[in-house]
Amino acid sequence: MRTLLASVFAALIALPSLLASDLTITSQVTGKGAFAKDGTQVQYFSPSKMRVNHAASKIDSFVDYGQEVIYSIDHNKKVITKLTFKDMQEAMQAMEDQMAGMPEMVTKMMFGDVSDIKVEQLGPDTVMGRPCKKVRITLGKMIEEMSVDPSLQVPVRDYAKAMTMVNRMPGQAGALFKRIYEETARLKGVPLRTHITGLMGMDVTTEATAISTSSIPESTWALPADYTVKDGGKEMKGAMRGKH
Repeated sequence: MRTLLASVFAALIALPSLLASDLTITSQVTGKGAFAKDGTQVQYFSPSKMRVNHAASKIDSFVDYGQEVIYSIDHNKKVITKLTFKDMQEAMQAMEDQMAGMPEMVTKMMFGDVSDIKVEQLGPDTVMGRPCKKVRITLGKMIEEMSVDPSLQVPVRDYAKAMTMVNRMPGQAGALFKRIYEETARLKGVPLRTHITGLMGMDVTTEATAISTSSIPESTWALPADYTVKDGGKEMKGAMRGKH
């Protein structure tokens, strides 16, 4: 379960947005923290699918919005963990129920006050020769600076709602990322450079090194045929039952 959640979270922090047409972004990731994996990552976006391939961790994330399924593909173990949106929602609700009695002081120590958000316009920037606008979002203890290319647009009608549904997390963490999605959606563009600090020891920079708007080959979305497929929903529910 921890591997699956880490994979989803990694896709989350690397995610620029879903774009109006196919887009492939190759980036270099550097930094530190529980979810940091230095190395190259390739992000593939279509109006209905998203895939992030991580060269360093060799664990890829694949979200099929049409089928409402999330896959974590572990190339080291040759295992695919499948999790439906429904199972994710149920597991996160169960975790929220368990955390309901956690003192507010404890959650604020971990995440800060997630009701307090500040958005600052830092002026123009350039990434790969592309004009961007630089923005800093401060939410609780998390600070995210983004250099956003406004020429790239979001195709999903409700980006914030879609991302909250897919990447829901329990408690204050869930509230924090929901607000981040909402603010990112308002930027109306795609971050080509992001720098995240202040949360759980994170200090991670993701910067685009190549961009392609060519159609993504259908083979990109194919799952390895010789890998073992695990039911992530069943695994998560079993883990939750074991805590009672």
